[in-house]
Amino acid sequence: MPDSAAVPDRPRAVDVHAHFFIPGDPLLAQAAQQGRYAGPKGTWNPELAMAFMDAHHIQMQLLSFPMQLPADTARRFNDFAASVVARYPDRFGMLANIPLDDPDANVALQEVDRASDELHTDGFLLVTNYGGRYLGHPSFEPVFTALNRRRATAFIHPVNPAGFDLLSCGRPGPLIEYPMDTARTVVDALWAGVPSRHPEVNLVLAHAGGVLPVLAPRILDLAPMDWVPDPAEAITYDEVREQLSRLYCDTAIAGTDSALKPVLEMTSPDHIVFGTDYPAAGPTVIDSALAALSKTQLLTDKELSAVATNALHIFPSLRNRIPTS
Repeated sequence: MPDSAAVPDRPRAVDVHAHFFIPGDPLLAQAAQQGRYAGPKGTWNPELAMAFMDAHHIQMQLLSFPMQLPADTARRFNDFAASVVARYPDRFGMLANIPLDDPDANVALQEVDRASDELHTDGFLLVTNYGGRYLGHPSFEPVFTALNRRRATAFIHPVNPAGFDLLSCGRPGPLIEYPMDTARTVVDALWAGVPSRHPEVNLVLAHAGGVLPVLAPRILDLAPMDWVPDPAEAITYDEVREQLSRLYCDTAIAGTDSALKPVLEMTSPDHIVFGTDYPAAGPTVIDSALAALSKTQLLTDKELSAVATNALHIFPSLRNRIPTS
């Protein structure tokens, strides 16, 4: 997949997992120093991103900034992403950051409305936890209600978990804690009934869902046990299996058969979407993942080709911006 010349018949991909930064903004250095964000590394601008896309047979990237942001910063980053999309509508889309850490829920709702109605965002960015509050937290219910009403797609990106200093063994979050926090927040949302109450919201998980697909059989077996708290008495094997099967997973840092096999056991090939984690993952990691994906024996040629554009099913606003030839 890294070499576009080697796969001329494959459609150019829609990359759901691509990050951006406002050139010259001090937030990146501050966040990196505090260990809250692992990328992008070095300089980012639209021209560099398009050069990367052209070299990797990618038509479009959905830009996101994967960090919890205060409301004013979220607006600033959303405005910048929208300006990039306006300049290059056939090369970029955007996932608007929702300031869910604001104690006033109306602030997050206002940004959902503004990003949708004024910026025409293609979807939304959520992180796995906001100061230790995971996505099943009741304070987030109004936002999920708003997303459900809009039939929106939300991309869930991991961040460091609560208690990171005690859990990380001195290693950076992306090494093992990010994949674990993805599983943690999905389980929290499932037991809180978020997906069942908001069935019109499509959820996309970064990095092939982290460890969630590997743990899915265990979660399914243990979910109905009496010793697993279920205050709503709503969790059953069939319910959990159905909700897990509805999740979408991207291929960023997860192109190998060992990563894809559990995903395919949890959900179906049409729920695998293309992702690179550009530029944060770095060229070596990205090229390795894409090379492994191109050689997978777990997908038919037709299914593998479809991975490139499966995102169009859940981001319909992109369809009219993608060149047909």
